[in-house]
Amino acid sequence: MKKIIYFLFIAFTAVVTTTSCKDMDDNYKEYLEDIPTYSPPVRNLTAVSPEAGTLILSWSIDDKSQRAKSIRILVKKTATDIQTYDIPELVMEYTVSGLDLQAYDFDVYTIDGFGNLSIPISRTFTPIPGRE
Repeated sequence: MKKIIYFLFIAFTAVVTTTSCKDMDDNYKEYLEDIPTYSPPVRNLTAVSPEAGTLILSWSIDDKSQRAKSIRILVKKTATDIQTYDIPELVMEYTVSGLDLQAYDFDVYTIDGFGNLSIPISRTFTPIPGRE
């Protein structure tokens, strides 16, 4: 008789444990289904210099969730001389002019509707034709 009660207790515990854990999975279900919860980064960042001191930056965005709403570009001349360009719409290219003839570091972010930045994509370009 004790064996039957012991067996029923273990079976009951197993049933309660497995059914209660299934409800816990709903707490993080969206992360398991590969649904991004962040603004996606830009891809394939390139630049072309049509004339000295000007760069046309271009990129692509793979955003199936349509979370990205705008673009931010940081242009770093030195560690302390940084210009920020906020573009209020989602564009695939941007022209930066008035640059000196030296190498610049560019960080390009996408921004979602809540103002959250994506991870930056960083590249170094020189605004001299033929030296992108």
